[in-house]
Amino acid sequence: MLGLGNSLSLGGAPSEFSILETSPELWWKFNTGQSTSDLDSDGDADVLWVDQSGNHMDGKGGFTTSIVDAREGSFSHGAWLSADDADFLQVGDESLALTDDYTIFVVFTNHNLEDTILGGDSDFIRFGFGNDASKIRFKHGGTTTNFTFDINPSTGKNLYTITRNEGDEMKISQNSTTALLSLTACDSGDFAAKRGPFGSKGIDDGSVYELVIYNRSVTAAETALIEADILTRNSLTAD
Repeated sequence: MLGLGNSLSLGGAPSEFSILETSPELWWKFNTGQSTSDLDSDGDADVLWVDQSGNHMDGKGGFTTSIVDAREGSFSHGAWLSADDADFLQVGDESLALTDDYTIFVVFTNHNLEDTILGGDSDFIRFGFGNDASKIRFKHGGTTTNFTFDINPSTGKNLYTITRNEGDEMKISQNSTTALLSLTACDSGDFAAKRGPFGSKGIDDGSVYELVIYNRSVTAAETALIEADILTRNSLTAD
C-alpha cells in the first residue's frame, strides 16, 4: 500500500489509497464489517456495523442502554436500511465528541424531507428542514443554526461532504464537485455524534451506505482522495 504522499504525487488514484492513511475517528465502510448475530441473546438477529477506523465506534442497531429490536433497521446490498424514521444506529457505546473543526463524509438516500443523518441529545444535522429542500438545520450543543443552500441537494443516493473549519464556518458539497453551501458562519459549540441517523426524524425508508468522520478539518488534497475512494466504492460519480 502506498503512503498518502505517493497517492498525492500520482494524482490520487483510489486504488493506491486507503482512508485509514488519514486517521478517521469513525469509518462505517460500505459492505464491510456488517453482521446480524444475536448480540443480546434474545433469540433474534441484531444489527452491527463494525467501525473500520480501529476506534471501536461500531454502529449498533437500535441500541441505547439495550437493543430495541423494532428500531434496528437492517442491512441490504451493503448498506444499512431504515424501515421508518425512528430507526437508528448507535455510535459506539456512548458518542463521538466533535470539537472545534470537523469533517463528515456520508453517503445516504436523501429525500429532502427532514432527513436527520447524525445527532445526539442536543445535536443534529437535518437535511430538508421543514420539508423544504433548500434548508438544512444544524444543532451544536443545543444551539440551532439554519442555512439555506446555494443549490438544493439532489434526492436519492449521494455523497455529502460536510465541513466546519477552525473559523466556525460551514460548507457542504455533493458528489465531490457540486458546492451546495459556500463558507457560511455557524455556531462554535461541540457536536456529539451519538446516532446515525438520529432516530427521530431520521431517514424514512432510506439507506446509509457509508459514513466517515474526522475531528479536524481535512485538507483539500485528502478530501479529493477520500471522495474519489468513496464515490468509486459506492458506484457514484462526481457531479
